[in-house]
Amino acid sequence: MSFYLLLLLGCEIFESWWQHAPTLGGVLKNLARWFHTNIFLLFLMHPSFWLVLFIFLHNGMRGTLLSLILVMKGSDIAFKLWLVQKSDRGELSPDFQAMLSMPLAPWMPWVNVVFYPALLALALQN
Repeated sequence: MSFYLLLLLGCEIFESWWQHAPTLGGVLKNLARWFHTNIFLLFLMHPSFWLVLFIFLHNGMRGTLLSLILVMKGSDIAFKLWLVQKSDRGELSPDFQAMLSMPLAPWMPWVNVVFYPALLALALQN
């Protein structure tokens, strides 16, 4: 259990590090760079998703919290990809574009480093 937690913690730190930007628009630019390079590389840049998927399958596809973590991580990736595509096409509303340029609080990009390992710890308790 602690091995998985440490591994997830490392994956989350890596993801927060490469996505880090002062605004949400900057985060989307970081994602877009990988998206336009190769979509498969973008998915490989989310190792925490693959780790949670492995843990979920290893546990026999049981556990509500593991399912929740997997759905949340998958939804996060899908929503960011949707935003990148909408941004590339220029289909974002002016209000949403203004929101993308608002500064993020310094702690916001690092919430996942605490949140997902805590959920995993709860999910793996026997």
